[in-house]
Parts: sequence; structure tokens; C-alpha cells
Amino acid sequence: MSAAFAGKAVLVTGAARGLGLAVARAFRERGARVAVNDLKDEATGRAIAALGGGPDLAAAPADISTAAGCRAAVEQAAAAFGRLDVLVNNAAINIERPPEAWDEALWDAHVDVILKGTFFCAQAALPALKAARGNIVNVASELGLHGIRGNAGYCAAKGGVVNLTRAMAVELAPIVRVNCVCPGTMDTELMRQCAEDSGDAEAYYRHYRAYHPLKRIADPAEVAASIVYLASPQAGFVTGAVLAVDGGSTAGR
Repeated sequence: MSAAFAGKAVLVTGAARGLGLAVARAFRERGARVAVNDLKDEATGRAIAALGGGPDLAAAPADISTAAGCRAAVEQAAAAFGRLDVLVNNAAINIERPPEAWDEALWDAHVDVILKGTFFCAQAALPALKAARGNIVNVASELGLHGIRGNAGYCAAKGGVVNLTRAMAVELAPIVRVNCVCPGTMDTELMRQCAEDSGDAEAYYRHYRAYHPLKRIADPAEVAASIVYLASPQAGFVTGAVLAVDGGSTAGR
């Protein structure tokens, strides 16, 4: 087990499952103390149990679709560990619908969780991150770099995260670095939910296995490793970066 983040404190939003849980695990394996955020106490409790428990894990349940919830998550993380070195803005929702089927509530839900939550978690964390000369890693998506059918709100919100990353990187340099990753399809609970909602889960998976030039779906641990890299001292000269971890799908066809 590496100790690259020994003594550091990390907050991961949306960490109860999928990529967020993989990110929390990756930081903990490298010596970090990790605050696990999700919407409900039960979800954060299950995640902490799945990670093995212990004093280097803390629950930070809060609704990060609101500015108040973002502040609550950050405050719980900072109170648990006395500092905050890394913020990973990972929380997201993804409900696929054709444009005609979107209503205002569905649109707002995507933008609030993905884009507003990313900004206001960062804002709340800034005093602690500046004190620690820490950094932020935002989780966007390859769909923040190009569009697909049936995902207008998700694409728009994730595209906002990409450019928000650049804007904050410029504004917060040289004290706080800000980067983002743009994952391709990953084998997560969220993808499985989208597959079931499609009406033909097998065809859904078959499509996305063929979609990337590497002809497979990512393991969340692979994407988590890229997030850990961007948060690490090895990426000390990296800020404002948009790293596609997408099996080549944004490179072209």
C-alpha cells in the first residue's frame, strides 16, 4: 500500500457507489483520509463499510445540488480531519431522454447536481484548500467534449464542468490547482441503470463495447487512477487540464 497521500484529507462527492467509491478506495490505499459524500446517511454508511471502516474514513452526507448542501459536505470533511487537501467533484445523475421528453425539473436536476454542485463545493472548500495548497479534480465526461442523442442535459452540464475547470484553474493559480477528467463509459451502477432504462440492456452494452476504439468498457478503478494522478505531486505543473480517459472515443473515428 502506497503512502503517497499520507496525512492528506480528501473529500469525494457522490462516493457511495461506482466511480466515486473507486476513487475513495484509491485515495485510501495511498494513505489518505477520505470523507465520503452521498445524499443519504445510509448510503455513506454502506460505502464506509465497503471500504473497511476505520478512523481514516468519515461520512459527509449532504445534498450537493444546493449551495447549502455543498457547504455541509465540506464542513463535515474538514471537521473530521482538521484540514482538506483534495476535493473530487464526482457526484452526478444521468437520465437519458429525447429532447421532447425533457421538462424543467429534469433539466434542473442535471444542472444542479453536476454543474452547480461542482462550483459550490469548490467555493466552500477554497479556504481549506488554499491553506493546504491543495487541489480540485472535477469529473466531467467525454460527453462534455461531444454530444450524443438522448442526453442533452447531461452533455450540457458536463460541458459546463469542462470550461468551469479551465476558468477556476486560471483564477485560483498558483495556489490551488484545478483539473478534470472526462471518462468514457464505465461499468458502474449508473451505466447499468441506463442500460435497463433503454429497454434492451444487452444491446446497450454491446453498443458501448463497440463505441470506443479500444473496444471495451472501462473499469472504474482505471479512471480513479487518473484522478489520483491529477491530485498528486507528480501533476504539480498541471492545472486547467482536461484529461480524456475514454478508450479513444474523442480522438476520432
